[in-house]
Amino acid sequence: MTTQINVKLEEQLLREVDALTKVLHISRSEWLRNKIAYAVKEEALHLREAIVMEYARGHITEEELEELLGADAEDVEYILRKVQEGKGRVDEMLKKCNI
Repeated sequence: MTTQINVKLEEQLLREVDALTKVLHISRSEWLRNKIAYAVKEEALHLREAIVMEYARGHITEEELEELLGADAEDVEYILRKVQEGKGRVDEMLKKCNI
């Protein structure tokens, strides 16, 4: 299902969009749909990365992580656990080498 929306653009921006769509042989609507979909996916990815960093820093709880990421929270917890284990091993090796 799709929903139609109206967007106002500066005239110069619209001319640029029209030039691109002419060269690409696609409609203005198709080009804008693709760009919006890409931007939303990129923003969602950045948001997920920020959530993981907040969890790693201890700024959000495990419950909040699960609420925000759903099933992916388990993967994040596993990866962070493995990173901490690896850091612990490196620290032990450095102590043995007196570094």
